[in-house]
Amino acid sequence: MRDERDCDVLVVGAGPTGLCTALMLAQHGVRVRVVDAKPGPVEQARAAIVHARTLEHFDRLGVAEAAVSRGLPITDVAIHEAGRHVGDMPLAGEGTADRTRFPYALALEQFETERVLVEALKEHHVDVEWNTPVTDLADTGADVRVGTDQGRTITARWLVGADGASSAVRGFVGQSFDGETYDQAGMLADVTLDVDLGVRRMRLNLTRGGFVGILPLASGRCRLFGVVPRELEQAPAQRKPSHEAYAPLASADLQQWFDGYFKVDARLKEIVWASMFRFHSRIASRFRVGNVFLAGDAAHIHNPAGGQGLNLGVGDAVNLAWKLAQVVNGEAPERLLDTYESERRPIARTVLKRTDLGFKLETGNSAVAVWMRTHVATRVVGVVSRLAPIRRMFFHMFSQLWIRYRDSPAVGPGTGQLRPGDRAPYAEIRPTPDGACSVLDLTHGAGYHVLLFGARSFDTDGLAARLDDRYTAAITTHVIPPEEEAAYRVYQANGPLLVLVRPDGHVAAVAEPHAVDGVVAFLDTVLTRVKSVRPGTDAA
Repeated sequence: MRDERDCDVLVVGAGPTGLCTALMLAQHGVRVRVVDAKPGPVEQARAAIVHARTLEHFDRLGVAEAAVSRGLPITDVAIHEAGRHVGDMPLAGEGTADRTRFPYALALEQFETERVLVEALKEHHVDVEWNTPVTDLADTGADVRVGTDQGRTITARWLVGADGASSAVRGFVGQSFDGETYDQAGMLADVTLDVDLGVRRMRLNLTRGGFVGILPLASGRCRLFGVVPRELEQAPAQRKPSHEAYAPLASADLQQWFDGYFKVDARLKEIVWASMFRFHSRIASRFRVGNVFLAGDAAHIHNPAGGQGLNLGVGDAVNLAWKLAQVVNGEAPERLLDTYESERRPIARTVLKRTDLGFKLETGNSAVAVWMRTHVATRVVGVVSRLAPIRRMFFHMFSQLWIRYRDSPAVGPGTGQLRPGDRAPYAEIRPTPDGACSVLDLTHGAGYHVLLFGARSFDTDGLAARLDDRYTAAITTHVIPPEEEAAYRVYQANGPLLVLVRPDGHVAAVAEPHAVDGVVAFLDTVLTRVKSVRPGTDAA
């Protein structure tokens, strides 16, 4: 049956979410196809901030180095009030909990992000099929059949809808997109200024009318963003943005807006792209409907506060792709796929709530909101930006290193402060023969990974053989030697400890030597045992 389908997984949408999903699937040997209604890749910067957790995901996918080489690390945000500098907030991590190989936010144009991912996909002989809109969709239970405007039908076992806020897939599976559309219009513009600002920091200016910001890009251009003033939005020359579409912004009006609100002595030398759009806060009622999954903007959209959107979508992709791969490859039961929605939808709701609160404080027209923005917030920033705990909290929140799945059925038993569902911490180690320089590097291969601290207390060879003989999925065991004191400290291994890490870099279980059987019992619930696979059956 599997060979009769055109592919195992069809990904609809070739933005960062869809491309990451396809890349991880391809790396796990899954037959995947990617279609997109657009004629080709985006040419604008669009989403231009890649946070630390996303860079860790990129590292797992083998594309972090290429992404970083094309971007510009941003380490802090300079906060201004009506042009007056009041303080800096960090985008760089401090302390053990948020230690990462990427202690910054990366300014990277979306077209560069997509280019990196498309190039990586080509190495797995996967090409994006552009100009291929989906015109109908039927989920038979055994597979998903998709019609295109060329009259073709593509049959897949599973389908991932990553086709953006106006998702056709979401409509075909009958999912509502509940939430609100804000009254305020936003603006994005990629420009070249006639002066060099000379700093690798984002600049945010809070005003009575809202907020505006400047993000430097590696190309030498700048991304301008913010709320469009009412008088500019209502100017006769402008076409108001619809709830879904971008609308062009006249060059003269953009210069006027820049002069009036950015408080930077500069002229716009070149305007590469400028557009108005509507801010939304919406979430799909379900992330899984039968054999169809929604991810990225097709599943949730929110205002751009904190640059969370692209990063949230990549998190969806990594969470879903490894589960699909294990199910397709006969390594896990299909019920594992239910944990995609139960893990990711609460995360999306949390991000929507946080960005909604931040946006209303940044843009609200009420006397209280204006006073909070221009008096309280600016004074607080000046004080708290000097406090290390607040700086850590700020980075932790925006970097998405806070995301965890502690209540998920896809995590098992635990002990100590490092809990199942948490992000596996970053800890440097002495380089290994295969080039690993951190504990996370050890976990980049396919399948689950067992980290053994104090290995003498475990039957290391016996445990590895037991797991290998029991499951069809790969489970790799790594011994962390005692001289790796930093790793022992970060993983809080005060005594012998086993840490099981999932393929997405989250902790699946934590156990002392006497509790190893509990870890095996958990794995029995999420993996296919060797004896349960009958020769000749279609494991997919």
